Amino acid sequence: MAEKSKKQQSDPARRYWQRTRRMTLWLLLTWFAVTFIAIFFARPLSAYTLLGWPISFFMAAQGSILIYVAIIAIYALRMRALDKTYLREKSDSEHAD
Repeated sequence: MAEKSKKQQSDPARRYWQRTRRMTLWLLLTWFAVTFIAIFFARPLSAYTLLGWPISFFMAAQGSILIYVAIIAIYALRMRALDKTYLREKSDSEHAD
């Protein structure tokens, strides 16, 4: 019976860390893609313009930074929601015992 309650208590924690790792992985992949594309494809991207500037310059000077700030904001908002969900699941499992 003690093993069953340990498993129930670890279930919300396991789901919490799975979701956290999955979200962190996707955000890191987004960060890497933005950084890689801006640097590796700078010459081909310079053929296109945005507001009169080459895309490669825009990405290096402003675009990438704005995307990085968006990644941080998404992480903070999603973690806040995930923490609330985890605390609710944890309190529900404690009350069930």
